Amino acid sequence: MKLYQYGSSTYEARMHAILHALPDTLFLLDEEGRYIEVMSGDEKQLFREKEKLLGKTLNDVFPEEDADFFLGIISQALETNELVVINYEMNVQSGTRTFEGRAVPANYQVDGKRTVVFLAIDVTDRRESDIRGRLISTVFENSMEGMVILDKDLKVVSVNEAFCKFAEMDMDSAQGNVPQFIERLMSTDTGSELQHSLEKTGHWMGEIIGRKADGVTCPLWLTVNAVKDYIGKLTNYVALITDVSEIKRSQEELEYVATHDFLTKLPNRVLFHDRLQQAIARTMRTGNIGALFFMDLDRFKDVNDNLGHHVGDDLLKQVSERLLAVCRSSDTLARLGGDEFTLVVEGLEQTSELALIAEKVLQAFADPFALGAYKLEISVSIGISVFPRDSGDINELIKHADTAMYSAKESGRNTYRFYTQELTTNAFEYFAMEIALQKALERNEFFLVYQPQYNIITNEMIGVEALLRWRHPDMGVLSPGVFIHVAEYSGKIEAIGEWVISEVCGQCKIWDADGLPLFTVSLNLSRKQLVLPGLSGYVKNVLEESGVSGDRLEFEITESAILDQKDTVYENLKELQQMDIRMAIDDFGTGYSSLVNLKQFPLSRLKIDKSFVRDVSRDPNNEAIIRATIALGKSFNLNIIAEGVEKEEQRDFLLKEGCNEAQGFLYSDPVPPESITELLRLRKSVSN
Repeated sequence: MKLYQYGSSTYEARMHAILHALPDTLFLLDEEGRYIEVMSGDEKQLFREKEKLLGKTLNDVFPEEDADFFLGIISQALETNELVVINYEMNVQSGTRTFEGRAVPANYQVDGKRTVVFLAIDVTDRRESDIRGRLISTVFENSMEGMVILDKDLKVVSVNEAFCKFAEMDMDSAQGNVPQFIERLMSTDTGSELQHSLEKTGHWMGEIIGRKADGVTCPLWLTVNAVKDYIGKLTNYVALITDVSEIKRSQEELEYVATHDFLTKLPNRVLFHDRLQQAIARTMRTGNIGALFFMDLDRFKDVNDNLGHHVGDDLLKQVSERLLAVCRSSDTLARLGGDEFTLVVEGLEQTSELALIAEKVLQAFADPFALGAYKLEISVSIGISVFPRDSGDINELIKHADTAMYSAKESGRNTYRFYTQELTTNAFEYFAMEIALQKALERNEFFLVYQPQYNIITNEMIGVEALLRWRHPDMGVLSPGVFIHVAEYSGKIEAIGEWVISEVCGQCKIWDADGLPLFTVSLNLSRKQLVLPGLSGYVKNVLEESGVSGDRLEFEITESAILDQKDTVYENLKELQQMDIRMAIDDFGTGYSSLVNLKQFPLSRLKIDKSFVRDVSRDPNNEAIIRATIALGKSFNLNIIAEGVEKEEQRDFLLKEGCNEAQGFLYSDPVPPESITELLRLRKSVSN
């Protein structure tokens, strides 16, 4: 069969050579869709197609719907005698491909049937390339980032809309010119770095300073990539420009939040550590003196507990303002958390200057703080460590200043102390004491003595107060004033407190077995015991095991402790009251609260602190406090007892003012339980 009948074998061979060289596949079909000829430049593909298609119809090869579609194209080409172009997808051996089909009538008949030449051109790659091109163009035009296409001389070939808006210029004025940001960059060291990087790697990125049309500068992130043709020759550069002003601003805000206290806006612990480290390094180089001031507000917890955290927050803000007012601009004032502030100073020549700074800080607290409806006098305790004299290590300096601050508090507050080796020695003694306390519990080194309490009018013993003592293996007998603060801070006070309750109940059982008259035994409860949810349960178990009734006990608690975690304390006190245990306020008048704050609690007695009793006849102010306390107590139907009564004139004053109960050396020293037994037996025999 011949496609063209010109009688020339040379011509026919030439035509076959041309047709077989086509990269696409050519089909000759008759008007009924029968395959007459198949030609392709791919010999393997041609062989497969011919074997599969020659002599068959479209209906033999395709599903009915697809066969009808192609038959329609053939009919359309024959009817119009024109080229018909279609696009379609077909599954082939390499997968789904997109084809462009061209159907054209052939001036050739087979068995009396007209024929059509159908050329199937695989346009998958071209179509995908077009799609990619359109996508790239869309991204280029609609990108929020400025994009610039440059030629190899760095002149603008094209810019997108985002760049035009940023630079406030149109595309025509930008085209053909070197962008201003490139010109400015090339005159700097960064420009030299950019050129070198582009020559070596074809890529550069970094932050530059841009300038908008209005002259405002802003940080830009610039990325430049070289574009080469298929033989590797440089043709263009593509620059991507991003305004990072908002990102930089967000980073600065995040850094500020991470390094500053939210409440006072002062540097926080993170920034303080960095500033202190830098100050130490500078001092090492210059040979000058620097110092760390560690400041802690006195009785700040009482403000929070009694007036609320919102008042406490207001106080902290006012404190920061006053401290800033006395600081130099080169100093670093920071808040570490809670009521702890630090001040780093440097560039001093003499340590005497530090005392002047400390005095200025103390003076900043001289005036009361106006906090809503309140005016509070707040003081501060300051500890000072000097660098590099005390140490060049940041952690040691903080520890030294903290130790000195606690020394200031122990000295009466509202003062300052410098770090000395003696303070460190005291710290080591503290830890040694803590370890010894644990061993004391294990070795049963604690014991109780009892101080009688008397009715001033009848001169009869009405009860005793149980007082803790420690028989230390090296230091002898110690009173609570030596070790109780260590027990409280170290957490040993809870176990010691439970031991005291159990010991008192056990002793009451012994006294009851001896047939002695019943009397009340007072014992102290610590702040930490009061807030324990299991306190009442423990006391109840001890009472049941010992067989002692609750009305034999009176728990003495401080007024500051009763206002700590009020809900838990209130529940504990109510449950203890239900066991008939009485409650007394110890050291009344030494804290911030008053009976008005305490009336909601089940109290039975007030104890006037010995510090007021001691100055009777010498200090009218203390006498006035005693009178007011007695009057307040009686108005709430509370019994009043005074401690520390050592002289008859103190006893007489108390009796005159209406206080009928007392304890102190005038009546008896604290004595062992056997002495109480002898005393009561003697009284019993006298009465009989």
